[in-house]
Amino acid sequence: MTRKIEIHGELFSISGGAAALGVVLGGLLFTPLSLNTASAAGAGMASPLVIGAAEISANISTDISTDIIGAAPAMSQPLLLAQAKKKDDDDLLGKDDDDDDDDDNLLKDDDDDDEEKKETEATGKPLTKAGKEHAALFAESRYPSATTCGTCHPRHFEEWAVSQHSYAQLSPAYMALQNFINLNVNGTNGDFCIRCHNQVGMNMEEPVGVSNLERHPTSREGITCIVCHRVANIYNKASGRVALVEGDLLQPVYGPAGDKELKRVLANRNEYRVVTKADEPGRKIHTEAIEFKEISSSTFCGTCHDVTLLNGFRLEEAFSEYRDSPAAAEGITCQDCHMGKVQGIVSGYHEGPAAVVGGVPTKSRKLTNHIMAGPDYSLLPPGIFPHNAEAQQLATLSEWLTFDVAAGWGTDKFEDNVPAGMKFPKAWESIDARYDGREIIDYQLKRLAYVRTLRLEVLRNGYFMSDVKATRANGNGIDIQAKVSNITTGHNTPTGFTGERLVWIRITVMDADGKVVFQSGDTDANGDVRDNESAFVHAGELPLDTQLFNLQSRFLVQSVRGGERERTVTIPYSTTALPFLRPTRLSLVLTGESTVERNHRKGIEPLGHRIAKYEIPGSALTGKGPYKAKVELLAQMFPINLISTIQVVGFDYGISPRAAANAVVAGREVLYEETISIDVK
Repeated sequence: MTRKIEIHGELFSISGGAAALGVVLGGLLFTPLSLNTASAAGAGMASPLVIGAAEISANISTDISTDIIGAAPAMSQPLLLAQAKKKDDDDLLGKDDDDDDDDDNLLKDDDDDDEEKKETEATGKPLTKAGKEHAALFAESRYPSATTCGTCHPRHFEEWAVSQHSYAQLSPAYMALQNFINLNVNGTNGDFCIRCHNQVGMNMEEPVGVSNLERHPTSREGITCIVCHRVANIYNKASGRVALVEGDLLQPVYGPAGDKELKRVLANRNEYRVVTKADEPGRKIHTEAIEFKEISSSTFCGTCHDVTLLNGFRLEEAFSEYRDSPAAAEGITCQDCHMGKVQGIVSGYHEGPAAVVGGVPTKSRKLTNHIMAGPDYSLLPPGIFPHNAEAQQLATLSEWLTFDVAAGWGTDKFEDNVPAGMKFPKAWESIDARYDGREIIDYQLKRLAYVRTLRLEVLRNGYFMSDVKATRANGNGIDIQAKVSNITTGHNTPTGFTGERLVWIRITVMDADGKVVFQSGDTDANGDVRDNESAFVHAGELPLDTQLFNLQSRFLVQSVRGGERERTVTIPYSTTALPFLRPTRLSLVLTGESTVERNHRKGIEPLGHRIAKYEIPGSALTGKGPYKAKVELLAQMFPINLISTIQVVGFDYGISPRAAANAVVAGREVLYEETISIDVK
């Protein structure tokens, strides 16, 4: 069930248990309004449940695998092109066998105003909802879609389509966090989060809290092409509030190389078959590429990657860390490490054509990699993410939510044994549609598996674990230590949203019989480490892990009595009935941070290290040596307790908290692992 609540004229979508009743917050009753959305039952998404020690059984393995995160084998080469189109499709990447010159639509041949009518007449069937939605991408005149850009820039599109930038607005966790914050500060956080995650949507004046199922297709693309390539000014640390240059595909774009190659293409229109006027038939192209050197600078990245709230709270400081780093002193840019051949290190850049226009490549030049892998990963069904033009044409997001991947829809094994009378959602009633859907799903899983290898690559290029050893081993106990290093020169590790970045050591010590005598860094049934935020520790069902090594920062907020305490989300405890997020009234020049909340950072500075130390008392030893200690350094994009905290507002797409938690755990990475043998003397 999904509902809407209204806060100061702004509608917020909530789902799950909280949707069935009014939400009382800060003395106000938010009355839910009815909202119909597609059922997610076909995607294996159960009804939302409250995650807590009393509500969940302790049977969740740390190696959970779900159909949300694919387990397809890693790909050895980057994906540059989507699946081969059908014979009659014109994707502008090959020869055109049509008798007209109209090629500026990625998936259709016709550019006339009555395209939809002709499609209906030709097939005898009206366009599907998905087809109409996909066609809207090309009709948008203010903010061109990445799908439109991908027509001539297939490599850049495929890289972007699996990136965290393209996931920025689709993320159900981010949407829930944003709505939770606005609920708890009576809407006064406004568009602070979404203005960076979805600048197109905010320029379109879409409601802040509306579901992605109801947004314009270009809005759902998050940090899409034009968010960088239609920016004409330098903003420095603006926490993501920038103005986009509006205009259709024919209008200028901004990039590092200028327009020398574009002018050559425009001078050879017969070869590239391009046009520069709206009323001309043919492949339309932007008329100017304005040189904007700043797009290659770290300052351009800092526009969004330093996040300071209006009350002075410094949520993210990746750019500030960089400005004070050895990399900055050496002239190394963010792009040098994150857009090169190897993720996370200076590795040079690929060379190749920046565009392929009508099957004809442009001249070779420096190419930047637009994947820019990082710690985040998708919690969504593969029909929705990565971005895929064919998936968008085949079905809407709501329809993809009903495609049952786990049941095997579209596979011979399933289709050859469909029970008589089995009913399918309307979009998937046809066996052909299910086979087409499965083909897309298989391709999507390969893309997800590939980008997962790059995520591991960038994390391993940031962290290193070494010097695992026992410093004491006798009848009084065993002492073990491990060195964890930041091997980058550009910023702290972790960086960015450090208050939710989980990077920790899991250590298990066993005797010769395999009996566990010591553990730290193990997780509870929800998937949380046993820290102060674990529901099972709070309930007294598990002991606090007093020796936990965790680099996750802590949000410390002011309590009503003036002291500080940890909190999962950065909202201070207000002394008023109506909590508001207010601009600071005092200069922050001296303090550098808000007076009511702060980020207690625990990360490692560039080229620095920390020593994790563990003490095992003699009373825990069994006397059956030698002992073995398995030490692992792990990374997870955020803790499960964040999901349990923000679940009151529900998750977009009808995803349950349990399904979201399972997907988070499934994306957990083991960065390094070492086992040592210990003889007790």
